[in-house]
Amino acid sequence: MTKSKTVTATKTATPTKKISKKKAKDPNAPKRFRTAYILFSVEKRDEIKNENPTLSAKEILAELGAQWKAADAPTKQRFQKLSDGEKVEYEEKLAAYKSEKGEPESASKENRKKKKPAKQQAEITDSGHDNSMED
Repeated sequence: MTKSKTVTATKTATPTKKISKKKAKDPNAPKRFRTAYILFSVEKRDEIKNENPTLSAKEILAELGAQWKAADAPTKQRFQKLSDGEKVEYEEKLAAYKSEKGEPESASKENRKKKKPAKQQAEITDSGHDNSMED
């Protein structure tokens, strides 16, 4: 007599979706202002590409960084003034956008506080002190 083996199917692990906690960006929100370095690189990128057509994108960025680092104070101040102008314009547009949307302006990230989980909060209120670190 031969015994037959029974084959049992095992559950295969099904891939789970990762749930993103990142807030979706509103396409109607105003774009952030450009920094002085970004404005500098926008202006100088074509110049560097024309002088050195064989450079890769990474090498162009390295050259832009080196030129920005070596730039004199008046050049940096000129781009900083342009950036400051864009920043003022951005802040005005943002304020108008928030008032149109009905959001309070004081709801910035710095003013929000994280709440403790309910379980930890209950432990603190029951015993009068936080004993989550005790064994």
